[in-house]
Amino acid sequence: MRIVDLRSDTVTKPSPEMWEALKSMDNNKLGDDVEHEDPTVNKLEEKAARLMGMPAALFVTSGTQGNLISILSQTRPGEEILLEEHSHVVKWEVGGVARIGGLMVNTFPSVKGTFNPSTLSWLVRDSSDIHQPVTSMIALENTHNYHGGIALKTELFSKTRDVADEFSLKVHLDGARIFNACVALKVPITEYTRHVHSIQFCLSKGLSCPIGSIIAGSEDFIEHARKIRKLIGGGFRQGGIIAVMGLIALEPKWIQRLEEDHAIAKLLAKSISEIEAEKPVHVPTPDTNIVMVEFKQNIPMETIYKVVNELHKQGVLCFDMGPRIRLVTHYGITKEDIDYCIPIIQNTLCNLL
Repeated sequence: MRIVDLRSDTVTKPSPEMWEALKSMDNNKLGDDVEHEDPTVNKLEEKAARLMGMPAALFVTSGTQGNLISILSQTRPGEEILLEEHSHVVKWEVGGVARIGGLMVNTFPSVKGTFNPSTLSWLVRDSSDIHQPVTSMIALENTHNYHGGIALKTELFSKTRDVADEFSLKVHLDGARIFNACVALKVPITEYTRHVHSIQFCLSKGLSCPIGSIIAGSEDFIEHARKIRKLIGGGFRQGGIIAVMGLIALEPKWIQRLEEDHAIAKLLAKSISEIEAEKPVHVPTPDTNIVMVEFKQNIPMETIYKVVNELHKQGVLCFDMGPRIRLVTHYGITKEDIDYCIPIIQNTLCNLL
């Protein structure tokens, strides 16, 4: 049976160019990265820092680890950070900022990831009040996973930074899929990074590396982050073995390749939406590579589970995400794959709803 895996862009496999780069590795390109001696990791970090328009960068194992290190490096236990209520840090990072960082989390609502930054000022604690914790950070996410890969505009970041500066707060960007936003909106990544103190982005997901993320910021921040990485067990030794693929992933043509994922995601969404008039579903046009099948009526979760299970039986892998179904395009998924999936998805929705 043919399998088309649309669960997530975390299931991507390396490109032929990445495998060739790995095959060219030898011991001269490896060293102990805990001692900052792996030349390939150093090269990757330097390349990433230049691309971000920031002084320094650090290679970490995952986006979750990158967010945790970034937040812990710029806060103190007992402080409070502000996050959008459906952000990845809040919903899918196991409460690490609370358990490991000793931080309080205060959430704010948004409309598909967008909000009025001026309202954040009402959430900032009065630091002179001995009864209250100190608010020290605002963390944003772009693209926004829960809201369907929404690409947030640069103006939101500039206005958020204005609020942060007013109250001497740090701004961290969970940019796991930031290049998807840049490609979709046709803006350079520095239009985002110039408004934040730190950023995390994934080399895995759309950029197709098997492992790894990057965090970037000031030299002082990265120096501290390197120690926090070691603290939580994230120190690489001969990390060049995987960093070499990251060097390929950061090439302009590989980043621009994300347009292909966006195009077939739009095709998939448009095709599923053709049954909207007959069935209680709504499929928003995606900004990037995440397609959300929403349900107009109060469909029981049991029914949604049945839809997902039936699709899995027919070789179309996807995730349920609350009262929705998520399908994600990525490297390795072709237009032919999408053409194959469309009638299966349409028929399954029509038969089970």
